Amino acid sequence: MNPEATGLRALSHLHTLGLLTDAEHAQALAHPDLPTAALRTPSEALGWAAAKDIVAPEALPGLHARAAPGAEDEAHRTVANAVAMVSGQAPAWVLLEISLMANRLEDGVTDSALDQLQALQLVDPAQHAQALSLLPAPEPEWAAPASPAATLAWAVRTGVLTPAQLQTLASPTSAGSPEGRQVAADALARTERSSGGHTKTVHTRSVTWHSTGASASPRAGKVIAIVALVAVALYFLFAR
Repeated sequence: MNPEATGLRALSHLHTLGLLTDAEHAQALAHPDLPTAALRTPSEALGWAAAKDIVAPEALPGLHARAAPGAEDEAHRTVANAVAMVSGQAPAWVLLEISLMANRLEDGVTDSALDQLQALQLVDPAQHAQALSLLPAPEPEWAAPASPAATLAWAVRTGVLTPAQLQTLASPTSAGSPEGRQVAADALARTERSSGGHTKTVHTRSVTWHSTGASASPRAGKVIAIVALVAVALYFLFAR
């Protein structure tokens, strides 16, 4: 499913939950940035709506009061996760971009992909067990398809494998199968893209932000160094 389709689905679900009014839903659907917004879940879509001032950011924490009958628990979780995405000491749109970039690094990271990695002998049983304990909290209804390459890259970011081990697995001289070498090569390319090497680095300041205490699930795959770099670069490149 393409990003625009997932965004439309997530916005529609927010409307069904009662978290977007008819007018807000229509405004979101007509927004020129929607086709390029990398939205997958309702929480991401609600954070995006707040960052775009479709929903008043200051009203976001109390938005769960709008929930349709029977949807109160899901609405509360959705609002809490959206608040956590856009709360901090930087503009909401900057914090949203950071959160979305971190979330996309976890797309396709699943237990079934881990099983495939073990079958391809790209992780051993101990690494499989360690990675399994660190997996992001699953949202099956909104999850991306399982991706062994994305999961292997995530395993490197979380320290289950070292970058050197991944380099060896991706090497043409590796003893693994051709399929395994291809998965490792794809994972290596993903880690290089997410390393921040292509982003303008700013050394003069840092941007800090805090959680509001919302009950969002821990995200094992989010790397603070990448997030800090992106935050500073986005803020100085576009906010001035």
